[in-house]
Amino acid sequence: MQLRLQEKVMDRRDILALYKWAVADCFRCAEIDTETTPLAEITPPSGHRYEVRVCERCLLDLEDEKRRHAERVGCEYEPGHLGQCER
Repeated sequence: MQLRLQEKVMDRRDILALYKWAVADCFRCAEIDTETTPLAEITPPSGHRYEVRVCERCLLDLEDEKRRHAERVGCEYEPGHLGQCER
């Protein structure tokens, strides 16, 4: 997988290196005890805070979707900051 960013080709290793990794469970594919990175924290009504984490494969899928979204709405894609881009 290669993504273009301002005339620089970023491969999957470059994108993965933008995140901090630790062993945990992936919320998206349910793989357990794998390298994951945090996406967000949620706080349900009980008040306990939970970290939402994704594995490498899921992160690359989400980054690719973010890139396609940026192309559709006409904003610049920058890997490493998952979330919606603004126009």
